[in-house]
Amino acid sequence: MKYKDIVYNIKDKNFEKIYLLYGKEHYLIDNAIKLFRESLNESMIDFNLEIIDGKETTLDQLLSSIETLPFMDERKIVIVKDFELLTKSKKKNFSDKDEKTFASHLENIPDTTILVFAVYGEVDKRKSIVNTISKNGIAYNCEKISDMELFKWTKKKFEKNNTMIDNAQIMYFIESTGYKDKNNEYTLSDIDNEIRKISSFAGSDTKVTNEIIDRLSQKKIENDIFKLIDYIGDKNSQNAIKILNDMINEGESVLGIFAMINRQFKIVLQVKELLNKGLNNKAISDKLKLSLFIVNKSIKISRNFTESMIIDMLNYILESDYKIKKGLMRDTLAIEMLVSKYCQRRVS
Repeated sequence: MKYKDIVYNIKDKNFEKIYLLYGKEHYLIDNAIKLFRESLNESMIDFNLEIIDGKETTLDQLLSSIETLPFMDERKIVIVKDFELLTKSKKKNFSDKDEKTFASHLENIPDTTILVFAVYGEVDKRKSIVNTISKNGIAYNCEKISDMELFKWTKKKFEKNNTMIDNAQIMYFIESTGYKDKNNEYTLSDIDNEIRKISSFAGSDTKVTNEIIDRLSQKKIENDIFKLIDYIGDKNSQNAIKILNDMINEGESVLGIFAMINRQFKIVLQVKELLNKGLNNKAISDKLKLSLFIVNKSIKISRNFTESMIIDMLNYILESDYKIKKGLMRDTLAIEMLVSKYCQRRVS
């Protein structure tokens, strides 16, 4: 069964009793969960939709949720996220006996319950419970979508945003993201964010051109982030603020910039650790599944930032992210303070 068939069946309320949705393409998993939610009576949803943390739940809690009858609706939906019995992680709340007991219950799910397992990553296909789910329901790997599906999906997203863009530019945009590269970690969620950014920049009156795509492309933003970090490392606050303002003026959000800085410095920490273990650049690239370009840039960055400085910066970003989202600090002030603070800090 294809993903679109799962979507159509959910919309038609033609349900299986059990679903296992897993993989790296989180957008597809979350979209399916959204559709499951929309299939319920909105006024009774608090009674008939239960979302469970699969890392913390117990056998008794799960069975109680599954066996409970729906309230003023035809069915109830139980969604279990990152269930520990489906992954390679060590079991924390389930014994071997619990696992067998639960597996046997999966073969007798009440007709009024739809049980959905959502695993944001890989499952352990060697486990008997994965096979039990496959035999009694649907197990679907949410991996990267095909070229044609990606084109149709992207075109639909631009149309939804009332953005004028030709098919040739849609193809150019898709190529610029690198999504089709199997080693690229880019996801549909990332592409959706890029589409929103381009649509916001172009508005409803400007047709999207290759130049606009290049101006707002992820590669350009990554290069701008590298430049920003380099300027901070060189204590060049004037150029750091300039490139920061350019990014914001081109539609990049402060929280997005924080997220990219955060990601890059986490990579730098990993690279530092592997360098200390004696690995060369190519070996680090292979181990971390990163391009040699990013590894080389990370090594260059690591020379200007000590480990303690990086950790301090990551903590600052985490704290600022919280304050911004809670309305306790203006986003532009938070990131300007980051530049000022770390341009002035002594590197030892």
